[in-house]
Amino acid sequence: MARAQEEDSDYGELIRKVTTKESCLDYLNEEHDNYSGNKMAESQAPDEVTKGLSRSIRDECQKSPKESLKNAVARVKKTYTSKLSEIMERAQDEKNTLHNKGGV
Repeated sequence: MARAQEEDSDYGELIRKVTTKESCLDYLNEEHDNYSGNKMAESQAPDEVTKGLSRSIRDECQKSPKESLKNAVARVKKTYTSKLSEIMERAQDEKNTLHNKGGV
């Protein structure tokens, strides 16, 4: 229960950062202590999902630090949605294959 609340807190903090910053550079500076453009500290969030999202946003922002943070987040969302769709399709294909071969 405590772990779930900690993860919710981490996710909430990520959402706060993403929704209160105007540009990727602002986000990078807050998240990674004065972004230098070439070397950054890893995200400090203990939650693995939040850490992964933070890294993905960071990677998008590194490509174009002066662009809108909303655009970077939208690209991350599109990528994650696409990957999750692929996983779901593969899972469905596996399930269908099992049923067609007489599996349970």
